Amino acid sequence: MSDRRLPPRRRTQQSGEPGESPPQWPCLLPSIAVAVAPLRNLTGDTEQQCLVEGFTDRLVIDLFRHCRSFSFAWMAGGWHWTANLARPNSSELKYVVSGSIQRGSLQGTLRVNIRISDAVTADYLWAGRQEFQPEDPSIQIDITRQISRVLHVLLMYEASRRASVNSDAELGVNECLAHAMEALKGDLCADLSAEAQRWFLAALARDPRNVEALVGLALTCQHLVSNPGWSGDPRAVAAVSDLGREAVALAVELEPGHARARCIQGMLYSAAGELKQAEAAFDLALAMNRGLASPHAFSGYNQALLGNAGETLPAIERAMRLDPTDRRHSIWLFFGGFAELLVGQTEAAIALLQKSLERNATYGSAQLFMMVALSLMGRHQGARLIAESFRQQYPESPANAFERLWLSRSASPIYRAQVFPLFEKIQALSATS
Repeated sequence: MSDRRLPPRRRTQQSGEPGESPPQWPCLLPSIAVAVAPLRNLTGDTEQQCLVEGFTDRLVIDLFRHCRSFSFAWMAGGWHWTANLARPNSSELKYVVSGSIQRGSLQGTLRVNIRISDAVTADYLWAGRQEFQPEDPSIQIDITRQISRVLHVLLMYEASRRASVNSDAELGVNECLAHAMEALKGDLCADLSAEAQRWFLAALARDPRNVEALVGLALTCQHLVSNPGWSGDPRAVAAVSDLGREAVALAVELEPGHARARCIQGMLYSAAGELKQAEAAFDLALAMNRGLASPHAFSGYNQALLGNAGETLPAIERAMRLDPTDRRHSIWLFFGGFAELLVGQTEAAIALLQKSLERNATYGSAQLFMMVALSLMGRHQGARLIAESFRQQYPESPANAFERLWLSRSASPIYRAQVFPLFEKIQALSATS
């Protein structure tokens, strides 16, 4: 690395302050148009046509579910009823997914061939093939996984190219990473996370397989996903969740023993409501590095969502002992306060949430549950003051956006029985404030 000095970290406004324009997240690209051509039946057996059409239908439905940064359309001449796809506008089309199914090399097997090509040049960007038994349902998951990975790598390439345009061309990978880490040393707020994301993407423009840049990109995606007040567009947040999970999955493929990457993977799983997968990722991170603080804290929070809120505070205390200076203490203290509120320990919850807000006075999640806790204790004036502060900070993201985040993350009947009354209280506060 050269001796080029990093610029001083600027004083930034918290997202939602009066007079502030929303931060520009480089990962929030306009929806990328992808055309899907129905798979061709090359088996020589017309009786296999139903299987081929069904395979295509399920493929498109799965791509809708896992590739929310993209819009899909049928190629001209293809059938049009699956997932209500429209015909593509050729001027907007970026990629084409096409392929075929033919007989496999072994008796009774089939082979699926999939290609992704550039819609303008028709150049192949990726091709994959896989043999399978017709009755094997896992093939659909594998193929969707491969296509999703390639599309998101292409998305990362486009985002990193745009981010790189606005960075000093003389800066190398390590300097871009240093700028990103410098931004992350500040308060957890939208503009600093967006700035860090720009630098991580600039690093990826220089080295697309750089593990630290991929992990950093995934972390900044997790910041946006876990803070609903930072974006008023739920679909955009869902798309960022997909991108973050693909980025960190690629990182752990390149470096399976990267404990922090496993932790971030768990955080993204948890934010998506895939709590058991999150639990497994946190366990892996801790098996690799028991002294890493974040997996303890986020695993404890994940346990609250699973209905085991009594395990949260001990996990938070372990994390804070391991890293007494970590900038995430505001988040961790919120986790503890939230869990204590779930189990009815309201005074303890207030104490923890107050400590969280002392470290980050504009932390929306802590504000939201602090107003509930104060109201439950009969401290209605304090609850109303925090409710007013919350509304001013997140004018475009009402409390029900936060409600959707917490209610969608867990199907645990224990958790839902604990959290529903809290949001009933939030709704009552919103109605009377």
